[in-house]
Amino acid sequence: MTREAGAPDPRRGVLGRATGAVYWFLLVEACFLLAAAPAFVGMLLLERDASNLPLYALCLVPVGPAFSAAMSTIASRSDDLTVWPRFWKAYARDLIDVLWVWVPALALATVLGVTVAYGAAVGVDGFFVVAAIAFLVILGLWSANALVIASFFSFRARDVARLALYYLAARPLVTLGAFSYLLIAAAIVTFTSDWVLALLGVFFAAFAVVNAKGMTTDIRSRFVTPEA
Repeated sequence: MTREAGAPDPRRGVLGRATGAVYWFLLVEACFLLAAAPAFVGMLLLERDASNLPLYALCLVPVGPAFSAAMSTIASRSDDLTVWPRFWKAYARDLIDVLWVWVPALALATVLGVTVAYGAAVGVDGFFVVAAIAFLVILGLWSANALVIASFFSFRARDVARLALYYLAARPLVTLGAFSYLLIAAAIVTFTSDWVLALLGVFFAAFAVVNAKGMTTDIRSRFVTPEA
């Protein structure tokens, strides 16, 4: 059956747009879960214990590139509904750049997490434990910025690191937004399970894209040449 000439395209209506949006986000979520599947399977087999922190960090390695690809796909959303190729193209394009910032962040978070978990037991001064908690928060906010920058720009890893740190202070509303969704994510994991957070991954990716818009706009205007 073909649409008559001059007849309105049903995809342009309210119902068509709503259905297309739901389809888009569901498929992005499916791609995200597939790309990060090794992480979720690994965490499913691990007991929630501080002694497993290094293994948790290892399991989380695939999550960074998968989340990055989800953000890139959401940012490039259009009416053609070609989600699958967009996701995997973004995943392959940004994989190395994302890992350059994601893996060191996980390694440092593991060290800080072990300090927080076992500091008092091994006689570490309370000041250093509190400092480790503060650095964990800053590291989480820095990682949020770094993932966005590595996903949308082709900078060297050291430039991504510098810009991510710079924009923690230069864009306080972006930092506050990142803090809010990281806090929500931590609460979800604490009071429910890792799988609940995984199933909400696409919503966190969408929030991250919208929240970082001020930062990405400023980067394009200041650090990206018109030819790029």
